Amino acid sequence: MDYQGKVAVVTGAANGFGMEFARQAAQKGMKLSLADIDGVNLAKVEKELKAQGAEVITSVFDVRSLEDFQAFAKKTIDHYGAVDLFFNNAGVAVVGTIWLMSDKDWKWGLEVNVLGIFHGIKAFVPFMISQDKECRIINTASIGGLLTSPNSPNYIATKHACVALTEVLARQLEAWQTKVKAQVFCPGFVVTDLHNCERHRPAELKNDPDDPYYSSEDFRDKTQKMADQVLGGIPLTEGIQRLFKGIEEGKLHILTHPQYKPVVEARFKMILDSMPQ
Repeated sequence: MDYQGKVAVVTGAANGFGMEFARQAAQKGMKLSLADIDGVNLAKVEKELKAQGAEVITSVFDVRSLEDFQAFAKKTIDHYGAVDLFFNNAGVAVVGTIWLMSDKDWKWGLEVNVLGIFHGIKAFVPFMISQDKECRIINTASIGGLLTSPNSPNYIATKHACVALTEVLARQLEAWQTKVKAQVFCPGFVVTDLHNCERHRPAELKNDPDDPYYSSEDFRDKTQKMADQVLGGIPLTEGIQRLFKGIEEGKLHILTHPQYKPVVEARFKMILDSMPQ
């Protein structure tokens, strides 16, 4: 693919996947429009990339707000006049046991990981279609969007929703005969700071400090397990290199860890075996 001079839009760009995607996109000669709820780290990323000669604009907002997402899209389009790669990436992880978790846990996870993805589609895809040129939207899900795990039900449920939403989006874009291609990023464990996303939780959705579940052994064990899994993953640079490779190959589902293939096959075989004869 020819990246030079093209425009990359990235949400969740202050940390993790979004930050490294922005770095590698800048190295490929792309212009950048970056967004995150974390204004402090976003400013550091902007300074770093500009020092390397990249053209960068930034916006600080919460993807739960459609109005703010639309303002971000307008700012991007007004400044660059084009969108070539849209990495719809911002997300959070919440752990716990389903019936013991608070409604605030579920509200936060659903609003960021599902509504946030929808808001990105709503804000950018109409313009991307109107360009009438080849361009791509890549939504970040997870290998957890293809499998299940007992550690983080909210995360698993929302990432399954992201995978399904992207599959439908891809089919609709094709049916409308657009030049926009949708892809979904389903990484395995990669060293990001996903286990630290609690610091971005809005005040109105913070859990009651007196709720005994959040000081329980079950919650502590699940929290530690998530941290261990994230920090035991492959390097972030490698994860994003595999993402760019998947983008270039045009695959609908972009995975990072080939070792998950037999596990995914086993899950779908179980489903197929359950179908009536």
